[in-house]
Amino acid sequence: MTSPLSRRTALRGAAIAAAATVVTPAASQAADSRGEEVRDSFTVRDNRGRQRLLADTRRPPVLIGGKVIPAEQRQGPERGTYLIFNDENGDERGGVVAGASAASFSLDYVNAQALTLGTTWQGEHGATALFFKQMPDPRSPVEQTPPMPTRVELVWSTADGAVLALNDSKGRPRIVISVDAQDVPSIRVLDDHGAVITSLP
Repeated sequence: MTSPLSRRTALRGAAIAAAATVVTPAASQAADSRGEEVRDSFTVRDNRGRQRLLADTRRPPVLIGGKVIPAEQRQGPERGTYLIFNDENGDERGGVVAGASAASFSLDYVNAQALTLGTTWQGEHGATALFFKQMPDPRSPVEQTPPMPTRVELVWSTADGAVLALNDSKGRPRIVISVDAQDVPSIRVLDDHGAVITSLP
């Protein structure tokens, strides 16, 4: 992803796949200066023709619930490196994406993102974050699934130091443990309005 990583922003992408039997080369192929074959992407399909792995140099569409979600709705750089893996039904279940200033790994629930591990950098500034999302009703179609709150956030950044936030079912921080950029530690317990109830020190 090209935007800076924050405590509320998860990077989207894809990873490895299950064993498969058919490889579909990309439509556009060429040769480099050494005469070696160059591809923009390739797809691995199982013996039923279902996508199990996609490697692409362009932002691909999302396959989930038997539907194709346009590439424009996927987070990530238009010309990044994508490695998407799919389950035995052909539905996307996670992956890896890498761009010039960020990279991420993600795993999915049936109809929503579950976990994201991401990093971003620009000059001397950088950040790394791990996000755990709440699981939605698995019976809900993906296009009707509302955004799920982040329940756990583990973030390090050059600006803020290290922060662990445990959030409630509405995504509100309730316990925050941190060691800031000046090495000052703190623990805060918050109410549902964000007011501090207890703190250390």
